Amino acid sequence: MANISKELYDNLGKLLRFFRQPFPPGGPGGRRGAENNAQTRVLQFLSASGAAKTTGEIAEKLEIRQQSASELVSKLEKKALVEKTKDAKDKRVTLVTMTELGREAAEKFTMQDNDFYGQFFDVLTDDEQVELNRLVQKLFDGKFDQYTPNRKEGFVAAVKRREQLKRDLRKKRDF
Repeated sequence: MANISKELYDNLGKLLRFFRQPFPPGGPGGRRGAENNAQTRVLQFLSASGAAKTTGEIAEKLEIRQQSASELVSKLEKKALVEKTKDAKDKRVTLVTMTELGREAAEKFTMQDNDFYGQFFDVLTDDEQVELNRLVQKLFDGKFDQYTPNRKEGFVAAVKRREQLKRDLRKKRDF
């Protein structure tokens, strides 16, 4: 079983590297380049939520720093895709809403994403895609706490903890 585990790990790594390749070949990398991808994620989050959000809520949902979320929102505002307004109840709070142009862009990006994702998984049947998703989710859920940096202890401590877990697993395997 150890051989298949190593092969599976290696194949998943290859798949992840494949996903990060420029698309189309020779393109900027990822779907749209890192910056535009982050802006698209903001638009898609706002579109899916259907309500005004604070930059803090955007940062939390996208798992980025609040400063990064603020920068993204400012760039989107310059492109007239979102607008910022003060909350009527609390003037200290700034709310971010999509403009009509932003809604159209989010819809376009969502359709492009559906095509993009479909191209990677079109070799699998619908049932196989469901099963693969279930298995990947199970793997993620089972390892998430062990490999995720704890915000209080920091990234370095999380990496050290992960390396210790790897050493512990190797010791078990040697017995």
